[in-house]
Amino acid sequence: MSTENLSSELNDELTSEDREQGYVKDDAGLTNAFAVEPEPYAAESKLGFTPFAETFSGRLAMIGFDLLVLTELVTGKGITHLWG
Repeated sequence: MSTENLSSELNDELTSEDREQGYVKDDAGLTNAFAVEPEPYAAESKLGFTPFAETFSGRLAMIGFDLLVLTELVTGKGITHLWG
């Protein structure tokens, strides 16, 4: 059923702008402001291969590598010699 047919059946006094936005009146004369369903959206996830996750893990890897080099410079031994 189109909006034009619905408005003529209900004998409402909505403007054409209201009908375009999806408003209708029921038998009791009440306006339904929720006739048009809102567009669904998905929130952006922070999990998985997102740019944020890739940048963060890359920075952690650089810090870890720098700490390994610093440990080798300070002790004079490689990390494998320190672990056993």
